[in-house]
Amino acid sequence: MASQKNTSMRRAFSMASMGADIAGSYLGYALQRAFLGETKSRAKLKSTHTRAARRMRDEMQALRGTAMKLGQTLSLQTGVLPDEALAELATLQMRAPGMHPSLVRVQIKKSLGGEPEEIFKQFTPEPFAAASLGQVHHAVTKEGERVAVKVQYPGIRDSITNDVKLFRAVSKPAQASGHLPKGAIDELEKQFLAETDYKREADNIEFFQRELAPLSFVRVPKLLRKYSAGKVLTMSLMRGQHLDDFLAKRPSQKLRNELGTRLFDLFYFQVLSIGTLHADPHWGNYLFDTDARISLVDFGCVKTLSSATITYLHEAFLYSGSIHSADFGRLMETYYRAEGLKLLPVTRRSLIKFADNFYRHVYPSDPIEDYRFDFGNKEFLNNYLSESKNLFRTKGMLADLIFMARAEMGLYQTLHRLKAQVPTSQIVRKYLR
Repeated sequence: MASQKNTSMRRAFSMASMGADIAGSYLGYALQRAFLGETKSRAKLKSTHTRAARRMRDEMQALRGTAMKLGQTLSLQTGVLPDEALAELATLQMRAPGMHPSLVRVQIKKSLGGEPEEIFKQFTPEPFAAASLGQVHHAVTKEGERVAVKVQYPGIRDSITNDVKLFRAVSKPAQASGHLPKGAIDELEKQFLAETDYKREADNIEFFQRELAPLSFVRVPKLLRKYSAGKVLTMSLMRGQHLDDFLAKRPSQKLRNELGTRLFDLFYFQVLSIGTLHADPHWGNYLFDTDARISLVDFGCVKTLSSATITYLHEAFLYSGSIHSADFGRLMETYYRAEGLKLLPVTRRSLIKFADNFYRHVYPSDPIEDYRFDFGNKEFLNNYLSESKNLFRTKGMLADLIFMARAEMGLYQTLHRLKAQVPTSQIVRKYLR
């Protein structure tokens, strides 16, 4: 118990120290700015952004767990964070430093009952991808199949538990005011801890392989249960390029549109048809081919929506009447009541404003023929973030929607990077009952 408490205190101190260092960097810039010309001031600000983001990246890499997950989420905030910060934080998506090879061997031996060289025909000690909760190695099975072997970091579950306890403590004012419901923190803890359960992730892989079969453009890895147990998960090796590498090849607008349309289709097929979605949207978890095929990897973070949420989404999306009407108001009230909350007047207003300023713009209920929304315009991202913050301020957060909203934001960021033009309403409509 004392050891866990000390670990929690060290992590809290590290985060506080990081915050102080970053604040100091910007204070230094502010003090110097008055003595610099415009050109030097811009250069100084860029270097300050880079230095601050590098400090965040290094600290989050060292802490791993929930801290690194926060960094991965921040790395997607195109249009919010400076480009210099995004470039540094992007390395958290899959290029974090790996654990010591001796720890890898311990994890494999504990889980599979033998040394890597005994279990596999070939095993590469250096990981080709490393992220918040584990890292991935190339290997060849005894049967000669090339595979990806995911190995969990030791003690990561305890780190998550300690981080959540710390977050509960520092967020008590927000909880007391009702802006951050206890259920929201419970949801975060539940989902983050679920990612450390590799048996659950193995089941998730087989679920998506079966349920996403109707989408011929999506690939899901094959699970090798014979080589999976405890803190080790083995699956077939997936092909494709990560987003930055894909964009570096300068794909045509036609290909960008096709890939964006398929990503959008994949998201709403999961939300509206199967009610369960791959909810970790960072770009390290998607691989793209030049024929617009999509490969999914890492199925630790999977969210199954409640029946009340699915019913509400089917009724609210592309709502044909006035969103200011009593009928639409009752629809919202029924949903909040089903989720155990009362819909406050201020929350109702923020929901309607969200629909007016974002959803009816991006997803018109009666679009013109061949309507496509252009995700290349950054304004839609600013609108989404603004309305999301307003909903949070008006106590409108619903626990069941936290991870769906996280995945939705990741989708929009990817579509913006692609500058894709997508028939949004047409895709959503085909999945509505």
